[in-house]
Amino acid sequence: MRHFDYIIAGGGCSGRSLAVRMLPYLKATNKQVLIVDKVSKKDNDKTWCFWEKYPDIFDPVVYRKWDRLSFSSSIINQEFNIQPYQYKMIRAADFYAYTDEQLVGTNQITHIIGNIEDLYTKEKLAYVVIDGEIFSCDYAFSSIPQIQKKRPERYQYLLQHFLGWVIETEEPTFDPECATLMDFNTSQQEGSSFVYILPLDPRSALIEYTVFSERELSIECYAAALKKYITEQLHCKQYTIKAKEYGVIPMSDHPIERQNRNIIYIGTAGGCTKGSTGYTFRFIQKQTAAIVKELLKSGHPCISVVYPERFNTYDGIFLYLLNSGRLSGEKIFSTMFQKNSPNQILKFLDNETSILEEIKLFNTLHKKEFAISLLKRTLKLLKTG
Repeated sequence: MRHFDYIIAGGGCSGRSLAVRMLPYLKATNKQVLIVDKVSKKDNDKTWCFWEKYPDIFDPVVYRKWDRLSFSSSIINQEFNIQPYQYKMIRAADFYAYTDEQLVGTNQITHIIGNIEDLYTKEKLAYVVIDGEIFSCDYAFSSIPQIQKKRPERYQYLLQHFLGWVIETEEPTFDPECATLMDFNTSQQEGSSFVYILPLDPRSALIEYTVFSERELSIECYAAALKKYITEQLHCKQYTIKAKEYGVIPMSDHPIERQNRNIIYIGTAGGCTKGSTGYTFRFIQKQTAAIVKELLKSGHPCISVVYPERFNTYDGIFLYLLNSGRLSGEKIFSTMFQKNSPNQILKFLDNETSILEEIKLFNTLHKKEFAISLLKRTLKLLKTG
């Protein structure tokens, strides 16, 4: 049985982010890490977007960044400067290539392509079974989704599902200096839906049709919504689809086990997907940075929660409102952007506001509906024990 100091189970965004952040610590201590994934990741299979004030370690692979964002709905239509924040876009292929360059060939990193059949902890070690072979480690970091039995009588379960096209138009159509965060000028029949636009240059952009609902749609439904939006909202009839991306992100207030003795869950598996928005990349960076900080401080990677528990309650109230149909996503976000500064909203959605800042923001929203939802969600939790 081979032993490593650490095993990273899953070589996606969270696994690679953790490995790159750990490198200085590994070199200083000569610790050994095994990274396991079922495939070698090279394709441009997804796009990560996030906002931040200061450049982080993955700034070299940021493909595009914007200082201005727009928000549109049937209620408001506004464009705003978000400095000192910048909205950033990273393409998966660039991220994979960059992290491969950082990790491959280092003495502290071993890569295995294989199927993880089991992951368990026993006594003071963690064990990973890869294609029938058992490997041991002091700690395992797993981004493999945890199997949870749904409890709809207690928690909310929605999906954020989307289809995105990178299109190229014949005429200049986009403002490359301004990204569209949300445009709710779409049919709301399938759930709270909006379009998201990341302009790459005046004639090309990534356009995604996104829906918050309990179940996915057919590919034909997403495609029809994209065609309708491009034709009616962008007034563009001639364009070429250069690339496509499809995704489903869980949105739930179901608690997630973040650690099981010597197994530490990272990424979406460790609660890094924000329940109310689906944003994940920045929360992965916060979690992995906190793990490495604790390693440098104490020599072990066990951390407390990265942000206060009250933000999970806020997400739960938002999801309850959407699930109950009391308020639409369009009304909630429109009111939020209409009555608050964009920087304060971004700070709040990053789980970084103070309680006083949150009270001020909540005071601008639909207070009666939020209060009723807080009460009903609390009673729901109490009733189900």
